[in-house]
Amino acid sequence: MKKNLLLVASLFVGASTFAQFDQSNEPAISDGTTLFVIDSMAPDYENETGANATWDYSSFGGYDGESRTFTVLDPASTSYQSEYPTATEVLDIQNFLKNFTYSNSSERVSTGFVYSDGDIGDVQVELSTDEAVQYQYPFALNDQFSDNYEGTATYDVGGTQTSPATGSLTATVDGTGELILADGVQYSNITRYKLIETTEVTTAFGNFILDRVQYEYYDLANSTLPVFVHTYVNFGQGGSAISEFNLVMSAEDPDYVLGTEENGLLEATRLYPNPASDELTVQLPKNVVEANVTITDATGREVLNQQMSTVHSIDVTGIKSGMYFVTIAAEGAKETKSVVIE
Repeated sequence: MKKNLLLVASLFVGASTFAQFDQSNEPAISDGTTLFVIDSMAPDYENETGANATWDYSSFGGYDGESRTFTVLDPASTSYQSEYPTATEVLDIQNFLKNFTYSNSSERVSTGFVYSDGDIGDVQVELSTDEAVQYQYPFALNDQFSDNYEGTATYDVGGTQTSPATGSLTATVDGTGELILADGVQYSNITRYKLIETTEVTTAFGNFILDRVQYEYYDLANSTLPVFVHTYVNFGQGGSAISEFNLVMSAEDPDYVLGTEENGLLEATRLYPNPASDELTVQLPKNVVEANVTITDATGREVLNQQMSTVHSIDVTGIKSGMYFVTIAAEGAKETKSVVIE
């Protein structure tokens, strides 16, 4: 019944007139919603743009109720208030991203973000030199702009490190139309916001690139927060991916549940201790009996390649101190994690 009421409301509020982004429909402190994680292989419909677009995700399964909360926080309620003193709101995507912003009648600006990744940990970017404009108001179909930003990145690699960070973004309202989700629930008045963002961090181990392409689908007549998000993240160096994933989230939880093999076969792999000085142990998930393990340095040079089973100990005394990337491959799946060798 709740889904039907939402659908009826959507149809009656401006069914043929699509909204634009402005300061009046920004998310405000205490706004929140829950989106369910669905099949990471779902398409991003990159080329489905313009007026009268149709984005159909009705056939894609989920992960048995796995979800992420979207919450707008007061910066003072977080542990980062002193690092982002001009921010007035924080958009917190659970276990993924905290984006610190402020706005006026002509634009919404990011003063920095905290990106969380299971492989590389938290990366905190403060845009104290040049902030990032993410919306220009009003922002409607076919509007587009680009902006550069600059600051510092703080991360934990063998202890807390701070390095210069620069980047660029392009924001577009690239489509309006109909969004079809699980159980055939339809949103007929959707506005899609697209963000392409590249951040480069200069470290003692070389330059690292964090790329993000994110599509956000808004039913602005009924909510300030997205009803669907498709995001692709690639963290790498020299053209090689260190951590790469798609995160697809929907307001509707699919009845169809994907199998374990589709839900990250190797995500539960453990590496310890980290940092390692004498021996590094690789522990596979319970349902994986054999895998190939490869260690590469920050330049992409392979320093070790071995077959392993269940729990495997690696002698690292002959490997130079520094940051390395351990890639575990099995049954067509692959997982890469970072490790520091002292």
